[in-house]
Amino acid sequence: MIESFDALILITKNFEEQKRFYRYIMGFEVLSDYGNAIFFKVGKNQKMGLFTQDHHPEGTKTLEGAKKGISHMEFGISSKNVKKMEKNLKEKGFHAYRDNFKDADGNLFHFNIDGDIKF
Repeated sequence: MIESFDALILITKNFEEQKRFYRYIMGFEVLSDYGNAIFFKVGKNQKMGLFTQDHHPEGTKTLEGAKKGISHMEFGISSKNVKKMEKNLKEKGFHAYRDNFKDADGNLFHFNIDGDIKF
């Protein structure tokens, strides 16, 4: 049912250094910059986000005290399959909050429906 891997979001220890690294050293195109969060285009259809620790408190909690790490992942899914997938995840206890879910290790993820990538 999952159609694509859309994004990886990292919570950074040093936001400004990471921002410069991915923009100027790696050459990633900036899609949007919110001051404490930035999204880059990676490849043809993927993105990577960098967040400060205070930008995404729920994602920061999943780091279990670490100063940096993965905040969440984003998967593409069609509107015809999303309700079934969400119902299955909720029934099995993998709902985290709002439209976010967690895997068996507590890593957060959410769905981008019909190519509507959230950022």
